[in-house]
Amino acid sequence: MGRMGRIGGTAIGIVVAIGVASGFNRTFATPQSPEMQRIPQFENDRVTAWRSVIPPHTQSTFHRHDRGRTIIGIVGGDLKTITPDGRVTTTHYETGKAMWFDPMPPGETHRDVNDTDKTIEVVTVEMN
Repeated sequence: MGRMGRIGGTAIGIVVAIGVASGFNRTFATPQSPEMQRIPQFENDRVTAWRSVIPPHTQSTFHRHDRGRTIIGIVGGDLKTITPDGRVTTTHYETGKAMWFDPMPPGETHRDVNDTDKTIEVVTVEMN
């Protein structure tokens, strides 16, 4: 093999080594699992609104809602809320319909869980 063949092979080996060391293999070979998204929509001194995109088989961290809120189904579905002690509530969000939720009792938290095969999207309008 000529000199150019050996140099070219060495260069390819260096590029592959750099790619593996930099995480190229992990980044492109393993698909990332989707995460819930909370996208701000509007805020003033009276309300805060955001759109939540909840992919299939995802869950939020534990959190609480200190204020009353209206939730509107954009792409409806069944969403579970689970408390730290394991209490499960399933809420059906109907596309195009709004629901009212009172503030959570003091000290209570929950996580949202979409254990379905469909993405759920809602808009939340929370009173400030």
